[in-house]
Amino acid sequence: MKFVVFGEDWGRHPSSTQHLFKELSEKHEVHWINSIGMRKPSIKVTDIKRVLQKLMQLCSSNTNKKNQATSADNDKLMKVYNLFILPWHDFNLARMFNRYLFSRCSFLNEQPIIYWLSVPTAISLISPRKGIDRVVYYCGDDFSALAGVDHQMVEPFESALIKKADLIYVISDFLADKMPKEKVELLTHGVDFDLFHNRAVKAIELKGINKPKIGFYGSLNAWLDKALLYKLATSRTQYELVLVGNISDDFSDLLALSNVTHINAVDHARLAQFSQHWQVSLLPFIDNEQIRACDPLKLKEYLACGTPIVATSFPAVNKYQETILVAHDHDGFITRVDIAVQLSCATEFSFSEIQSNLASNHSWQSKASLVESHLVNLSD
Repeated sequence: MKFVVFGEDWGRHPSSTQHLFKELSEKHEVHWINSIGMRKPSIKVTDIKRVLQKLMQLCSSNTNKKNQATSADNDKLMKVYNLFILPWHDFNLARMFNRYLFSRCSFLNEQPIIYWLSVPTAISLISPRKGIDRVVYYCGDDFSALAGVDHQMVEPFESALIKKADLIYVISDFLADKMPKEKVELLTHGVDFDLFHNRAVKAIELKGINKPKIGFYGSLNAWLDKALLYKLATSRTQYELVLVGNISDDFSDLLALSNVTHINAVDHARLAQFSQHWQVSLLPFIDNEQIRACDPLKLKEYLACGTPIVATSFPAVNKYQETILVAHDHDGFITRVDIAVQLSCATEFSFSEIQSNLASNHSWQSKASLVESHLVNLSD
């Protein structure tokens, strides 16, 4: 099969789409189009930096003579492209220019193509398409509630994509309920099981911490329950709260506490060095529409590690209440952290085997095989 994938920038962060296509590119031809954007740039510093990064990518890739293609992770069957796509998708002239630019890509030949769209605005580039082509919408977020997205601009593109898609993958039942039943398939996130299950050396950043460690990795953003984390850290000073990730919201009060350690985001390959060596893994999310729609990648990674997990209540974790300690309020969360610390020290009862058995059924290899079976039937 031949895929043309519209996703985020390759290598920018380890998304589910990237994990999935690392597997699919072992056997199938994959052309990955770096992010074409879902909001118009502003004069904010972050947006200016992002524009400069894009320009640098374009300048770098222009050294290639074949549609700015570069190899990804030495995969012979995967090529990555930086196209000069204008981000003003709600303007007709910008859409015409973008469609013309994309139409000149050399990989758009008579061979059947499966267009895989994680970015709804990309539907404007591939219309019209050949009758032998197929369109797959991979919906990993509720874009109506996702921060950093121009909801008003994206909504009509998502509606058009839903209408034109031959198959729609969603990561949660919440998102499935928003899609046409005859097109939708549930495809929850997977895990690099070997990476997170096989024993990893302890991260050097943890070696000086002698207290029981309670940890979270991921973006420190508005989805985290800051009040809960502050209450946990101040009421349980005998524990060290370890937060690994980049900061995109105000966490100054929390980070000022003496028993809170913050570590900037690390490579995905290093995450097990942290989560295997703290006593409790946390999923401390607030209750909002975006969290109700999500299936956090770290959930199955935590399970594969085998460390006791404490979570606030949301649909993705409620399916695992036999192995995850789920709390419905702040006091219940803190009490469950205490229980989890004790469980992590109990030699007669191991979470590791129970949790890893659950995670082993969700490897990215198994997810890729499921996609292959669906798409073979779709092409028949």
